[in-house]
Amino acid sequence: MDDQKALALGPEGPLMEEFWDNMRRYSLYIVTVSTGVIYTIFQPILELLKNPVTAILIITILGGSFFIISQVLSAMVGVSEFVYDYGY
Repeated sequence: MDDQKALALGPEGPLMEEFWDNMRRYSLYIVTVSTGVIYTIFQPILELLKNPVTAILIITILGGSFFIISQVLSAMVGVSEFVYDYGY
């Protein structure tokens, strides 16, 4: 056998180049999928905002959802001042 080092184990070997190329492609894939999902979700909402009646409804739903989620999270974390009085 020859006393040669395997090129794949070094920091500049051919397998490392393929690894970083794959990482670049996967990161571009994640960005593409994320922007596509955001566009798909917000496109119908933006169409509904053109009509004043549905715009008020959408804004009310979003505001109510934000309020409910903030109340639930503050109760879960313990930020609220609600006292549990069991009365036994």
